[in-house]
Amino acid sequence: MRRAFVWLGLAMLGLAAPPAASAAADLEKVRVSIIPIGDVAPLFAAVQQGYFREVGLEIDTTPSAGGAAGIPGLVGGSFDIAYGNVVSALLAAQQGLDVKVIAAGTNVTDPKLDATGIFAKSDSGIKSGKDLEGKSIAVNTRNNVIWLYARAWVKTTGGDPERVTFKEVPFPQMEDALRQQRVDAAFMVPPFSIVAAQKGGLGKVGMPYSDVQPGVDVGLYVTTGKLLTTKPETVKKFVAALRKGVEWYNANLTTEALLTLISGYTKADVALLRLAPVPTAPSRTDMAQVRKTMELMIESKLIPAPLDLDKIVDPLAR
Repeated sequence: MRRAFVWLGLAMLGLAAPPAASAAADLEKVRVSIIPIGDVAPLFAAVQQGYFREVGLEIDTTPSAGGAAGIPGLVGGSFDIAYGNVVSALLAAQQGLDVKVIAAGTNVTDPKLDATGIFAKSDSGIKSGKDLEGKSIAVNTRNNVIWLYARAWVKTTGGDPERVTFKEVPFPQMEDALRQQRVDAAFMVPPFSIVAAQKGGLGKVGMPYSDVQPGVDVGLYVTTGKLLTTKPETVKKFVAALRKGVEWYNANLTTEALLTLISGYTKADVALLRLAPVPTAPSRTDMAQVRKTMELMIESKLIPAPLDLDKIVDPLAR
């Protein structure tokens, strides 16, 4: 699977030949766990544009179902860096795992550009969290940001999340699970939410991020405190190149180049991706939003008490 994904994410994108000044043998390999969704487009942009090679790094990506799945591999030494989410990072820190946030990944600042959402079949009659009591919602993994905000949305819209079943379904499989009625609703993210919406038969019944916490920080990149201590320059180079990828991404939101890039590693059709707006990507972590998410985690009993965020979010990320 890893070889196939690397081929899709790199060869299919038609990446330019590496600059002559950076021979492959001279590059330091950085193993990155990612989720193959629109959120990691800036990372792939930085690879495609040669920003990592410019600082002497070679990025080796491996897909996972979500941050809750990638962080154990990070702590276990399989990865150097992992793309995950705020909830999984804070939960890992609360459990005593050696994780440090080093870069922002995704936030939701404009509801008009929020392509995520709770989807249900158009004829299901589901319109609120109350309607989902006794039913099921697909989430990519439990105890992560998707799970947390799906629960919060159910509560915000009149339902009891304790009376809803949350089933783990990988993002690429959510649409089929919903259409085949293996779940009653699904919290989907781009590009899969965009593709599903355009096919008909499904409707968006809510936007958990925008409805519950406007401006929420969702995704981020984490490493271990050990790597941050032993290879600080490597981490700094990674963050610097990633931020250049963010700049390229934000400057190309309406271009075919970006849509082709996203299509390459997600397999989503460019024609469908073209139908929905693409949100901007953040270059810095919003600490105020992270604190709000932490409070929501306490409310949902994911963590027992506030954490010292200054020890978890490295200055590199701010």
